[in-house]
Amino acid sequence: MLIIKLNATPSTNSFLKKWVQESKAHKSIAVWAEYQTDGRGRMGTKWLSEANLNLTGSVYVGISAHYQNNIFDLNKQVCLAIMDSLMHLKIPKLHIKWPNDILSDNKKICGVLIEPIMRGKKMTGVVVGFGLNVNQEKFDVSLPFAASIKSLTKQKHEIGPLFELIAKNITAAILSDHIDHDRYLRVLYKINEMCDFNTIDGSSFQGKIRGVSPEGKLIVVHENGDSESYEEKMLAFRAFQNL
Repeated sequence: MLIIKLNATPSTNSFLKKWVQESKAHKSIAVWAEYQTDGRGRMGTKWLSEANLNLTGSVYVGISAHYQNNIFDLNKQVCLAIMDSLMHLKIPKLHIKWPNDILSDNKKICGVLIEPIMRGKKMTGVVVGFGLNVNQEKFDVSLPFAASIKSLTKQKHEIGPLFELIAKNITAAILSDHIDHDRYLRVLYKINEMCDFNTIDGSSFQGKIRGVSPEGKLIVVHENGDSESYEEKMLAFRAFQNL
């Protein structure tokens, strides 16, 4: 795997997508930056990260035909790979918050953005971007549910080796044919627990998470017993509405 380190860049995802498209690369490539000036999150959000304290990086991986019709399996593979990479750091109560944030208990430590690489009409690979809070100890008051590895474990960590481990694990997971659906559900945040939700139309309700559909929709059972599946843009955990 080719690993590129940058001092600064607007977005590691944008940098790597351009690199792959211009070089016609077919092998795995990873890039990380000490500072990302215009990081992007899911659904147009911004990823804010202090320079030299956190990990912002991206990995390009060519994909098999399986993922053409099973896009959400990529989310599962990537999130589980990141969790596996963090296990040795003794971070308490690691969970995956649907669709693909990594939490420690109720604190967000990592966000993921997966973007396709197209050759004509065919998706031939993906760029997996992730932001991991590593050594930052203070966060803006607008981010009450943010945390870092250091704030949780009281230990400082080297960013470069951690990036290499995560990049290799993400690559291996995507290239693997084994999709561990059951494990994804076991570590899913608030599975089988009553939660408060807000919907896109401004309403709110309580419901119990039962799982995730093959298409990546969150399956929620309402208080009246009705089950409904929600796309990401249609539903948000009330506590994490602005995170």
